[in-house]
Amino acid sequence: MSQYYPIFIDLNALPILVVGGGNVALRKVQTLLHHGSLVRVISPRLVPELRELIDGKSCFWVEKEYSSDDIQDARLVFSCTEIEEVNAQVSQDAKAHYRLVNVVDDPEKCSFIVPSIMEQGDLKIAVSTGGSSPIVARQVRAELEDLYGHEMAEYLTLLKSWRNRAKSDLPPEKRSIFWNRATDGEVRTLIKAQRLTEAKGVLEKCFQSLSD
Repeated sequence: MSQYYPIFIDLNALPILVVGGGNVALRKVQTLLHHGSLVRVISPRLVPELRELIDGKSCFWVEKEYSSDDIQDARLVFSCTEIEEVNAQVSQDAKAHYRLVNVVDDPEKCSFIVPSIMEQGDLKIAVSTGGSSPIVARQVRAELEDLYGHEMAEYLTLLKSWRNRAKSDLPPEKRSIFWNRATDGEVRTLIKAQRLTEAKGVLEKCFQSLSD
């Protein structure tokens, strides 16, 4: 049985510590900022691309070697250094403070791991092999990207636009019929073929037939 519990977390305004200033730390910080985190980076040096992200508002840099006091109020901790002793200390300190920690490429020091993410608009699919093979996780993600293409973003946006209307104007039994029709494959196929107007027409026609 896998030891990891899959979960999606709202990172908006969440204080997060990243230890390290190289390319791995850069990728972590880019993703964290994309999700609205407040990121504090601890490292004596930063690669130029990471230095450009430091703005003193959502991304801060403390120019020093890591020490145990740096955990502070961080809710998630990422250790992205190539120094085994530093990674081990970060993991130990984070766990001692009951903070979730991820040490890149070292599952044994992690209390959480980061899955490979496939994203198309509101669709997010997380793929994990429990740390046994990140390469396989990326391969599975690539297969999912072929299965769920760019049409998914527009498809989900269209379905979302109908949620309130269907909920307010249709009784539960007809609402179920509407959503079954909306998701039976035709609407998505039309969007994939770049026939969005026709896709919208399918939903409108179904809705009108149920509201008569």
